Amino acid sequence: MSRAAGTVAFTTTIPVEVILAAGRRPLDLNNIFISDPRAAELVEKAEAAGFPRSCCAWIKGLFSVLRDRHRELGITAFVAVTEGDCSNAKVLKELIEREVGLPSTFFSFPQDRSVAALKSEMEKLAAFLGTTPADAEKSRQALRPIRRSLEELDELSWRYPGLVTGADNHRWLVSASDFNGDPAAFEKELHALLADKKAKTPEKRRDLLPLAYLGVPPIVDLYPFIEEKGAIVVFNEMQREFSMPGEFPGLAEQYAAYTYPYAAEYRFSKAINEIRRRGVKGVIHYVQSFCHRQLEDIILRRMLEEAGMKIPVLTLEGDKPQRVLDGRTRTRLEAFIEML
Repeated sequence: MSRAAGTVAFTTTIPVEVILAAGRRPLDLNNIFISDPRAAELVEKAEAAGFPRSCCAWIKGLFSVLRDRHRELGITAFVAVTEGDCSNAKVLKELIEREVGLPSTFFSFPQDRSVAALKSEMEKLAAFLGTTPADAEKSRQALRPIRRSLEELDELSWRYPGLVTGADNHRWLVSASDFNGDPAAFEKELHALLADKKAKTPEKRRDLLPLAYLGVPPIVDLYPFIEEKGAIVVFNEMQREFSMPGEFPGLAEQYAAYTYPYAAEYRFSKAINEIRRRGVKGVIHYVQSFCHRQLEDIILRRMLEEAGMKIPVLTLEGDKPQRVLDGRTRTRLEAFIEML
């Protein structure tokens, strides 16, 4: 996809098929922010601009990326997800309109997961970008082979722990929010990776403790330390949802099945099924500081009890980006793995 067509930036996963149908390049701002070696500095810049300390570091990072790098990244439009994601995105849209002047719009996920309401939202997004739902459906069909390949990678992750690391599982699945801006190049790299993995003689390693990671993608790098201690993440909950596993009759149905923007009970019921299926021995539940999703930890623990699953849960809270885990988090992770 050429940048000349314009890049559409967004705050969390939206129907990327609509963006591609419009001939635009999709850009998940979260991926740009967290992969920036100066991510912590971006948070500090937002605070210097007036963002309060008691505001999620993600939203501060997104603001700085949009304000400081929109020209470099070729961003010509901005979509803020409100209903179904962070309410701060409403004000972020206003700030970006005032300080950057980018054309922008809202996208909302209906809390009742109404297919009709989703179709209406997608129609508005398509009109904003100058395309049609019918063309977006064609894009959906074109992306299905990539999504199936991501499912295959995810299956290898838990059937043969260690063949695909938890970090690689995370990286590939989370990138499905925008396919790194170029689905064709993404597919080529993914196929090469799968061919390499399948060329090896897989083995069911018993020395690696299988864990599940639930919650939003982490703002800190947990995976290398987890594997250093003899465990491995075989289920990345939210990241897997970004890949949209399964088959659906249409675009609206696909995004109605996507769990991230909807009720915690719907999310966790799906996650619990995967925890059972993958033989997970412990759960890491990551929550972000100053986020409403912190309260979902209560629901998760109660649902696991109600499901009769006596599985240990470690809740970790992250705040600002860190390349090296802080001592407290390292100690808690190490103690959790040793206990298991």
